[in-house]
Amino acid sequence: MTRQEDTHEPIHLLGKTFYPEDVKQVIHKASAVQWSSHQKKWIFRDVEWGGHVYSKGVSIPTELWHYLKRVYVDRDWSEGTTLEQFRQDIRRTLMDSKTQIFVYGYYRTAPPRIQWGFYHPDSRIAVVYDEEADVIVTAFKPIERAAFFTQYQVNPQQIPREEWKI
Repeated sequence: MTRQEDTHEPIHLLGKTFYPEDVKQVIHKASAVQWSSHQKKWIFRDVEWGGHVYSKGVSIPTELWHYLKRVYVDRDWSEGTTLEQFRQDIRRTLMDSKTQIFVYGYYRTAPPRIQWGFYHPDSRIAVVYDEEADVIVTAFKPIERAAFFTQYQVNPQQIPREEWKI
């Protein structure tokens, strides 16, 4: 990451250094709410949405997979939530100054890849962004709340938003 004139103590993680301007750039890029272009196999019960029935084994776009899972399987969002409302909730979570931000190594990759976690304490929405791939990885409402990012990931560090004026 780059360093501009900055008096804040940086965050060091997995050989990288992060400054406030880096975090602002991550928020900006993540707020585009881009998902992977890969297809994912639906592995859950049948879900009817948009005039289609999605059954086990069918391949669907990643964003749709997460939307259907979070609304119709996990019920993190109410059943009337539209795909556009789901996107707006993600964007709002990323942009809101009350959202807690974490940077960490993702524990399921070797070596761990850097990911960013965003958690809004009022809505309880968590968003995971992979900067290397420049995609939203997931959005959900973890029962562990913000602890999801601190309990399971590699060397998680919370961004000091107030101190860094982000």
